[in-house]
Amino acid sequence: MTTPRRSEGISAALAAFVSAVLSVVLTIAGTLVGLRSEASQRELFLVLTWMLIAVSIVSGAVALWILADSIRKNVRELAHLRSLEDYMPQLVRFRRRHDTFVIRSDGDAFLSITCDVESPTAAFVPWISLATTAEVARGGPEWESVHVRRVCVDGVDADPAVSFVKLHRRTPVDDSSVNGRLIEVGAVRIPVSLDSSRTRCSFDVELELRGAFTFIDREEKCYAEVPHVTDELRVIIKGEDGLRISCSPFAEHRVKATLLSTEMPDLAESQAQSAYCQMSDEVRWVTNNAKVGYSYAIAVRGQS
Repeated sequence: MTTPRRSEGISAALAAFVSAVLSVVLTIAGTLVGLRSEASQRELFLVLTWMLIAVSIVSGAVALWILADSIRKNVRELAHLRSLEDYMPQLVRFRRRHDTFVIRSDGDAFLSITCDVESPTAAFVPWISLATTAEVARGGPEWESVHVRRVCVDGVDADPAVSFVKLHRRTPVDDSSVNGRLIEVGAVRIPVSLDSSRTRCSFDVELELRGAFTFIDREEKCYAEVPHVTDELRVIIKGEDGLRISCSPFAEHRVKATLLSTEMPDLAESQAQSAYCQMSDEVRWVTNNAKVGYSYAIAVRGQS
């Protein structure tokens, strides 16, 4: 990979070469003006022409080489980021994660996520991907279910317009429980910029889930995926506009645990986590032993 100093040296050398050639060209041009012999002028003019052609070819070749070297550098950096994404669960630890769902009677909802994260090995972590899942009606507009309203890292706001990444739309394995709808899965990228000099940070994400809870009067699910080691996970689900949220009476488990890699439910983990899910005027699930690589779905129902 080309270092900045090497690139600067190449540019300086190219500038010196062009300066020297220009000096020679100006000298020849001055000589042409002073010559009275037309034959000598033609010979010098021919030399000058070939010199200018040679300079153009050399300058173009060097410029193309610098451009190609810059492209190679960017490709290597992108490859590094792709490799980094594969190892991200090992590099980041969530010390605290609090998710709060506020569901409205019209089926829209507001989701706020607050996290304290750490890189225990002081590794370079430019960003963290936070998965988002929403259920949508078949035949409806695509990728309008999740709208990122705010991304803030240690009090500094990032651009929410470029934070959301579309991953995939799919039919869930258990299609009977979602009223024939599809699931849209995306990710919010948070620029945490962790390194050896900054191993911890806090961030806040605010999302608007549009039309993701249109069957709240029967049963809906609130999702929380755990791709990183998480010391404390707290999920609160409450209603707005007089909507009272409770655990769904139709669900086998209050918290359904599914392995992300296979989408297969884990009965034992579902039973264990459901014991930590309580309800009064809202649903509250607090756990200190969420498993990495699992997706947790809390089945809820709203009554006005």
